[in-house]
Amino acid sequence: MDPEFDDVVSVEDLMALERRYAEERRGGEVSRRCQFEYAWGLVRSPYGQDVARGVALLQELMPKGTREEQRDYVFYLALGNYRLKEYERALGHVERLLGAEPQNPQGLRLRRLIRDRMRRDGLLGAAIVGGVALGVAGLLGLAISRARH
Repeated sequence: MDPEFDDVVSVEDLMALERRYAEERRGGEVSRRCQFEYAWGLVRSPYGQDVARGVALLQELMPKGTREEQRDYVFYLALGNYRLKEYERALGHVERLLGAEPQNPQGLRLRRLIRDRMRRDGLLGAAIVGGVALGVAGLLGLAISRARH
């Protein structure tokens, strides 16, 4: 776990952000700032469904934001997708951020973390596939052996 990227928002804070977002929606129009803050809280939720909702809100904001706002949106899109284990998407967003700001320290750290997780999960995935293949081969060998006797 990386405290910078894996920390979660408190339930109280998320509820406060949600109330403010709902109030603005009832008023007819949600400000970009309010939507971003709510999306930020959702992306930092421990619940995947909340994180996915935060990612969707950030995607809605992208075409509306200023260049500086878009930088923040892209970073949190990368973070949200990382937290959803959508590593390819996360990497795409962080690369977009680093294309505009090659020395962005948070972006560089997040890219390293995403790549590490991709490697780890890739190796883990390969080990699982290898284990299944060995199991199937063993069962097949056993079946062939029994058929001969």
